[in-house]
Amino acid sequence: MPRFVLEIGVEEIPPRFFPPALAQLRADAASMLERARLSVGEIEVYGAPRRLVLIAEDLAATQAPAVREERGPPARAAFDSEGNPTRAAEGFARRHGLTPSDLVVRKTDQGEYVFAEVHEPEAPAAQALAPLLPALIFGLSFPKSMRWGAGALRFGRPIRWLLALLDDRVVSFSLGDLTSGRLTRGHPALAGGLFPVDHAAHYEPALRARFVIADPAERRALIEQAVRSISAQHRARAVDGGLLDETAFLVEWPSAACGRFDPAFLSLPRPVLVEEMQHVQSYFPLEDQKGDLLPRFIAVRDGGDDHLDRILAGWESVLRAKLIDASYFYQQDLKRPLADRVDALQGVIFQESLGSMFDKVERVRQVAAALAHSVGLPPERAADLDRAALLCKADLTTAMVAELSSLQGLMGREYALASGENSAVADAIGEHYRPRFAGDDAPHTTLGRLLALADKADTIVSCFSVGLLPTGSADPYGLRREANGVVTILVASGEDRDPSARLTVSLSHIIRSALDALSAQSPLQRARDEVTKDVTAFLRQRLATSLRDDGIRYDLVEAALGVGLDDIGLAWQRARALERLQGRSDFLPTVIATTRVSNIVKGYLGSQPDPSLFSEEAERVLWQAYQEVLQQAETADLVALFDPFARLRAPIDRYFDDVLVMAEDERLRENRLATCWTINQLFRRLADFTLVVQADQG
Repeated sequence: MPRFVLEIGVEEIPPRFFPPALAQLRADAASMLERARLSVGEIEVYGAPRRLVLIAEDLAATQAPAVREERGPPARAAFDSEGNPTRAAEGFARRHGLTPSDLVVRKTDQGEYVFAEVHEPEAPAAQALAPLLPALIFGLSFPKSMRWGAGALRFGRPIRWLLALLDDRVVSFSLGDLTSGRLTRGHPALAGGLFPVDHAAHYEPALRARFVIADPAERRALIEQAVRSISAQHRARAVDGGLLDETAFLVEWPSAACGRFDPAFLSLPRPVLVEEMQHVQSYFPLEDQKGDLLPRFIAVRDGGDDHLDRILAGWESVLRAKLIDASYFYQQDLKRPLADRVDALQGVIFQESLGSMFDKVERVRQVAAALAHSVGLPPERAADLDRAALLCKADLTTAMVAELSSLQGLMGREYALASGENSAVADAIGEHYRPRFAGDDAPHTTLGRLLALADKADTIVSCFSVGLLPTGSADPYGLRREANGVVTILVASGEDRDPSARLTVSLSHIIRSALDALSAQSPLQRARDEVTKDVTAFLRQRLATSLRDDGIRYDLVEAALGVGLDDIGLAWQRARALERLQGRSDFLPTVIATTRVSNIVKGYLGSQPDPSLFSEEAERVLWQAYQEVLQQAETADLVALFDPFARLRAPIDRYFDDVLVMAEDERLRENRLATCWTINQLFRRLADFTLVVQADQG
């Protein structure tokens, strides 16, 4: 079974491009090989700064045989009254390399038609792959793509070479002015220049001989080992913050060393030092066992250990220059209290149609006040929240944030404390941008959560109100990120172990409060109901996507959200409960029973039944069972709620067997519909079970 290697040689690609691109490359390659009818043992994908690699182990040498059916003309047009083929039949057969006698007549929903059995040719693997590889390459998506030269080709970075080997044979295809071959490149500094790979099995060893480790997992392990070893030497631990994963895609041949800086710089706030080292220079900061930063860092070099002392001196020199600048910015910023900077926000534009950041702050204050009232925040805490809302964007006018925009909010906290604000206000300012990215934590404090909700809700609702909706990959105001943040905060608040930190905030109230704040400043450009509908649908989509990304079945997500979205935390818990329940043997039988009740009351507006009108024993049995289940349901959690539901199965089945719900007598019919509607309302505490796929999911 041959081995296939595809290497896409590129100019250096940013590290953050690799994880999604490699995941897509693996999935798309599997799909491509399936379409090509080529069985494969295992698919590996590798990435390094200048290459993306696909390796297919134990690939079939030839395509699997295949037969497909092609439908031709109707039988009445293909054969005359005596059964002789017409020109239509002859032409159809000839088009598929057959004779009219090879055609078969079959009945379809549209009548009798002739069919041809077409046998697909079994091409060698190289021949089957060649025409598919260009589409595989250009199907890869990147956050940003480039076009180079005079052509129209686009990729994450310009493509400079292509290697495609099936064992020792080149799989030849073209991409613009590039043609695939067996040439690749080693490390740019240690082994520059092109060299040939004679066999796909020798690909990784050939790269390693020229100082390139193809597997990012291996590079990551080497970096992690080096960082741990150096940290242990200094009785310290490295501050990662995702840098380990990033660094693995920054280098091809890693080595590491420890540098130092003047301890006087430790007087700078920790976020400044970490940002300068970790995100600006890609150094690992070191801290002691108490969590205090040390005047040391670890840097990773793409190359060997030669002349490492001189390189280390260069790293230290660059960091020193950065920290001198940061110290100057910090000292200059401290000369003005944070509150004195609020008016300057009038000169910072939020969005052309939505005014300045000062206008946004006023809206955020109003939304935050409404949220504080809705959750019953005590007056002194509400005052702290308003103060935090007033100051939350003031650090945008500081020199430090102008230099390092990623520190917004974090520096607001530092400057608030330095200005004498209390810690509750400062912490809320520091947290209100969170979560900043996928996987980031929600704010930990109640004030931080409320302020973050107010800020994110204003951004989303304001942008939607002027028609700035995300389209495709275009989302210049980061509304998807903000919506994910709203979902994360509300879910985290509902699951908080500390009851005093839990927040139950109505989504409709959040949207209404943001619209109220916006309309108080200027007339809305879009209808209020239209904006509410669009924002609700947008947040629903983000919640559903998050749940599906967590592995919950699509139909279970829809069933959980189908009974309401206003309490996002509760909607999340319902979906989680369904995920736990769907493996039970009684899940589908119970779902089927509940849908008998649900389906018959579609369109019914609802009312309470009158037990005195029950004329059948099955009605009284079901109602008695419902009363018992209702009492149990009042104290049951969402998962435990299903047990009482399951006990209603038999009474429901008997009810529908013995009782004619749609009776001719109007009073009986209305009362029986009211019975079904009331029971269905109980089921809807957990889900709209009509949306659950009623088939064995295996």
